[in-house]
Amino acid sequence: MGNYTPLQLLREVLEPQYTEVLNNRFQTNLRLSSLINKGAQIENLKTGNGRVYNDTTVQQVLEFHFAENRQNVGIYGVTGAGKSYFLSACCVEACRRNYRCKFVDYSDLLDELIILNRQEDLNRYRKRIKYYAKIQLLFIDDFAISRYSEEGIKILYHLLKMRDDFGTSTLFSCQYSPDEWGKQLSDKEECYGKLDGIRRRLTTGFTVLIERA
Repeated sequence: MGNYTPLQLLREVLEPQYTEVLNNRFQTNLRLSSLINKGAQIENLKTGNGRVYNDTTVQQVLEFHFAENRQNVGIYGVTGAGKSYFLSACCVEACRRNYRCKFVDYSDLLDELIILNRQEDLNRYRKRIKYYAKIQLLFIDDFAISRYSEEGIKILYHLLKMRDDFGTSTLFSCQYSPDEWGKQLSDKEECYGKLDGIRRRLTTGFTVLIERA
């Protein structure tokens, strides 16, 4: 080490510690995200192995500029196409890049907020929905997998409106195209206005299509 320049010496001393700090931060982010499939890798998000992607769009998504531009990302495909894996891999990479992330199932998310809303503890409900609204990147798996009454749709609309106001980004997987959401999210006529607001807010950004080869 006696032959090192001062800069080289400083790098040798600090680089291992810096790498350890980054790794610890990544592991903390990953744990707080509640992601289950922590082994998903973005290297697999390309056409091949029986799946076809719109690869140009995928590469744009993986640059994460959408998060800075307050945009959303929708991942569409039939059951078993690999939508959940895509969402999981993006969550892992986002945690690596030090984004604050949360990975949730659509039904679990709405069921939780509906229960809190019914408990008539307004402060607790507001605190929880604000928590979800301020998460930098919210990953919602199986969006529109269940139909909800006006109560559930009102809560979903409220959450997405708050996220739009805060400028946070939502990534979601869905097996239905946006023009089908009116039937899949709810069959209640009084929800139609809110359904249009939900669709308008969520579809601002990128669309990833996954097909089976």
